[in-house]
Amino acid sequence: MTIEQPVGHLQRRKIEGRVLVPFIEVCRERLGEETTRQLVAAFIDRAAREDGVKSAERFGGDMAGLRRIAEEVWGGPGGGIELNVLAQDADRFDFDVTRCGNAELYKQWGLSDLGFQLQCSRDHAMLQGFNHDIALERSQTIMQGAACCDFRFRKKR
Repeated sequence: MTIEQPVGHLQRRKIEGRVLVPFIEVCRERLGEETTRQLVAAFIDRAAREDGVKSAERFGGDMAGLRRIAEEVWGGPGGGIELNVLAQDADRFDFDVTRCGNAELYKQWGLSDLGFQLQCSRDHAMLQGFNHDIALERSQTIMQGAACCDFRFRKKR
């Protein structure tokens, strides 16, 4: 039997990063940049889809569930982001991330290039596991130097 302690979203990413980052560095040395990027992308895609399935089970796989995740998990205590909700109804959920603890963490580690791949690239894959009938448009991220991340979720027609 495994006893899991509750861990905030940002703390979870710190723990994962302490394992993944050195592993990725070794892969880069032995396998090269391109092969490493492909392996990391495949891993992140799988892990994020699984997180999406679990999130849909816990919060409900609709726009209201997405809002709960954004506010309670990503932006709640230990979540690491500050967000500004712009609009929500049954067919859409729009918000901007105005502060990102994940971007701060990867910058502190000197790994902003990995931050986007390990963190931001999860969003679309997570959504596939959460509800494949919802699309995400995002044109910018703090991790890539923008002032905010613009999340625009839409129910597919």
